[in-house]
Amino acid sequence: MAGSQKPLTREFLAERDLRIFKMRQAGVSVGEIARRFNVTSATVGTAVRRQLEKLNKEALMAYPEVLRMELERLDALQTAIWPLTQPRKQTLDDGTEIIAEPDLKAIQQVLSIMDRRSKLLGMEQNNVNIQMDVGSSAPIRATLAGAIPTTAAEQFSPEAEAKKLLEIMGSSGVISKDYVDRLLGEVRELAPIQDAEIVEDGELLDE
Repeated sequence: MAGSQKPLTREFLAERDLRIFKMRQAGVSVGEIARRFNVTSATVGTAVRRQLEKLNKEALMAYPEVLRMELERLDALQTAIWPLTQPRKQTLDDGTEIIAEPDLKAIQQVLSIMDRRSKLLGMEQNNVNIQMDVGSSAPIRATLAGAIPTTAAEQFSPEAEAKKLLEIMGSSGVISKDYVDRLLGEVRELAPIQDAEIVEDGELLDE
């Protein structure tokens, strides 16, 4: 280019970068683009790189808004489908009301929406570390969120579990039900047992 040529303005470069980028995106070779714009191949590569950086920056700035809109769409879809996942009343043509079972297809759709939401929020990449003091004498029970309330875990009683086990053994015929009833009656009257003697099943049956 001649030395007397005016310097290129920022607006001109931005427009040229966009045109070069679109031509390259359409599959035009670098050499052909360079020939049409009377520039070098390196200039074409620089123009494409500048346009990509600009697009990436714009996408990064718009990401929070796009993410929020996408989450709102997923919430609206789940809200619309959710009633179909629950038992619901339906009125037949003759006026009879019936209880419709949950729609399995709707359940699958809700699960897909939840999976999509967790991926958008990056929940699958988060690792949860749980530390417990295994040396503590207090009973430890891990609970899943919403599955077992914390209060229920704290109220866990080995004595109650042992009574339930005895009742199951009595009802299933492993040991005499009368003996279980008598044993449970004695346990209720006595103070909590500190030490227990191991008794073989055969000895319990002999009783």
